[in-house]
Amino acid sequence: MSLTIASVEAIALAAPFADLYDTVPDWLTTPASSHRVLPRLGQYTTLVRIRTVDGIEGIGECYGLPEPRVTATIVGTLLAPMLVGRDAGASEALWELMFGAQSGAGRTGGFYLEAISGVDLALWDLRGKAAGLPVHRLLGGPVRDTVPVYASPIPFLPDVAESAERAHAFLDQGFRAMKLKLGRGEATDLAHVSAVVDALAGRAALHVDLNCAYDVKTAIRLGQALDGLGVRWLEEPLATDDVAGLAEVRAAVRIPVVTGESEFSRYGYRDFLLARAVDVVMPNLARAGGITEARRIAALCDAFHVTVSPHGVGSAVGLAAALQFAAATPNVPIYEYNRLPNPLRDDLPVTKPSLVDGALAVPEGPGLGVTLDESLIARYEVFRA
Repeated sequence: MSLTIASVEAIALAAPFADLYDTVPDWLTTPASSHRVLPRLGQYTTLVRIRTVDGIEGIGECYGLPEPRVTATIVGTLLAPMLVGRDAGASEALWELMFGAQSGAGRTGGFYLEAISGVDLALWDLRGKAAGLPVHRLLGGPVRDTVPVYASPIPFLPDVAESAERAHAFLDQGFRAMKLKLGRGEATDLAHVSAVVDALAGRAALHVDLNCAYDVKTAIRLGQALDGLGVRWLEEPLATDDVAGLAEVRAAVRIPVVTGESEFSRYGYRDFLLARAVDVVMPNLARAGGITEARRIAALCDAFHVTVSPHGVGSAVGLAAALQFAAATPNVPIYEYNRLPNPLRDDLPVTKPSLVDGALAVPEGPGLGVTLDESLIARYEVFRA
């Protein structure tokens, strides 16, 4: 069997919220403080398909926000020519080839690394299918057969009663942890947290995500108040590049401090770890370098006794990849299971994951263990490269 790469293609998908609602609600276009400048108009992803000369196919995903055509173009015009004719089994060599091609130009993150991520996930899927094994077996797993998850998010709802109602809904669905979006001012934030805490009544853990809304002093003041309410997780209180500030926050509050959904590769996490600025990091496998780089990030974090909780925004492919990675990685205690309306996550897979006792089962099929509905790919396709 030959694993020589014959073709690489990228497919940009877009599922507009306007197709789901007659009037799109504000909480969906602006679910968090980070979307105030550029509202979300839909769900997006870029799929990557890699085929070998023997017809084995792997599928991956590049992070699609805010515009999937960008990563699709990078895959099709920059990465594909590097890969055709090479051995799909050489994961480390191919990753270094792609990364090294632009690292000298300073392109070690952003859309370029998101494009690499999609290719890497497709290569892992392909290798798993060639071996007839799920990816977590190739990674040395499983260390767990199910992955605990938390529901994300309770977005920017206008009234505290609506936040409490959404928390009740997540409880009814079987979640044992959930995340509330903050960042609308301390008084508003605390009012919504109090309402959700009352609704949960100790039946589920509450995480909060500030999406970079505050400065150091405000974050410390709010973090200390949230600790008194029993919040278990303080995510992204500051600008994503404020390493020293985050270390100050971590030193001043007792709640675990979380960051990293906007970081790229092990180099992006290194400074946070060296500064003792974080308790949990959140790489998105579809943007931080795929499974190949996620393994390195997890090993680096483990050396600092820091846990890894993959960021959960993306399609069904990214979800499957995160579950495979979590199944084989000891320091991944929980995964973010995004529950905003998303047909690219919920409708695209032929078989959908089920939540049991607050956890998702790890796919056991070969590769990433996800099969996609080709008719829906055609429906949502907006660009191909």
